[in-house]
Amino acid sequence: MIRALATLLYVYTISGMFYSSLPQTNPWKRQQSPVNSTLRSLSFADSLTGWAAGEDGIIIHTTDGGNNWEIQNSTVQTFITDIFFINNKIGWATTIKDIFPFNTVILKTNDGGVNWAAENFQDTTALMRTIFFSDSLNGFIGGSYIAYTSDGGNSWTKANVDSNTVSNFPVYEFNFYNKQYGYACGGRLDVSGVVWRTTNYGLNWNAQGISADEIFDTFIFDSLNATILSGDPEGLYAIAKIKTTDGGINWNSENLSFYGLSFTIDFRTYNEGWSASGYKFLFTSDRGETWNEVETPDSSVVYDLQFLDARHGYAVGESGVILKLDPSLVDVEPETSKLTEFILYQNYPNPFNPTTTICYAIPAEGKVRLIIYDMVGKTVETLVDKIQPPGSYCKIIDGGKFANGIYFIRLSFNGRAEVKKMVLIK
Repeated sequence: MIRALATLLYVYTISGMFYSSLPQTNPWKRQQSPVNSTLRSLSFADSLTGWAAGEDGIIIHTTDGGNNWEIQNSTVQTFITDIFFINNKIGWATTIKDIFPFNTVILKTNDGGVNWAAENFQDTTALMRTIFFSDSLNGFIGGSYIAYTSDGGNSWTKANVDSNTVSNFPVYEFNFYNKQYGYACGGRLDVSGVVWRTTNYGLNWNAQGISADEIFDTFIFDSLNATILSGDPEGLYAIAKIKTTDGGINWNSENLSFYGLSFTIDFRTYNEGWSASGYKFLFTSDRGETWNEVETPDSSVVYDLQFLDARHGYAVGESGVILKLDPSLVDVEPETSKLTEFILYQNYPNPFNPTTTICYAIPAEGKVRLIIYDMVGKTVETLVDKIQPPGSYCKIIDGGKFANGIYFIRLSFNGRAEVKKMVLIK
């Protein structure tokens, strides 16, 4: 395992080396599914524990990294449009009633989905389809408009959105770089794709129309760079590659050479990204500069995907399809020479017992501190505290001397920091 992780952080130094435009072998393998209903949304809390949801109120759950799934009782029979977990216990989902008055229902669980509680959204006229939480109290819901909560969803307040011709278009998805800075995306068919941008914790949002059709997802690379793929469901216009390099103030659009939709974008490594695009995947090996079409296994139709790290990824879609990334069929070498910001990778395995490995990369020489904290913020162990040259590094963590529970690994580089959560189970 350590050798594999060292490979993950191997730095290419040979000049003239290029990434292939397509994967050598399709790395997605179909898994056995307990349902035939469409799965529209996917959420993993860690490398073992995940949920998928969709048609007919279906929620399925895995605790072994997607090898086996079981059906949970969501208490509803309507289409679940989104599901989101902050850890392996606390999660939310959204659905809309299919009989009058067609109001939004929010599902919540505190025990990993063993029990789900359904409550009507307070505004019975609003149709809300996506939900996001940064912690157990603070979250956002979007659809007819954007609203936020600071009490775990017991009450919601409509966010301030600037007034222009696209401000009130439907919201489909939230993506945050950190608690302060994030995007929402959505739009209206054949009218405009819209991005809403916040820089003050979601209290205020600025809306901007940036494409001819709806936008279903945004991938944020860092505080300045983000990318979007906007397609046309009618197939009349090519998929547009849209990106920002100034934190969402301006967006540049360029049409690709093929047609379709992009429902979800996620990156497996620094350079390699995938889009769940219905009857196909879209694939990039150069950080989104160019994209190619890749067939799905058995012509599966996929709507959502998520990478947990460079070796673990999942996709779900039509007819209950579940796809899992085969780690033996992927390369795991990001090019740290192109880094503009530092990266803290998720430790692997996670949960772990008793050892795990944490890796990180820095773009330039600077002061590095890598520290483990417990749940109350007490320092458990300082792994690194020194100036380091640019490059990639791995540290093996021995949890044998720690108590069971949740820990946080914090990487600080030249005054900035990033945090990942680790779970030790003995």
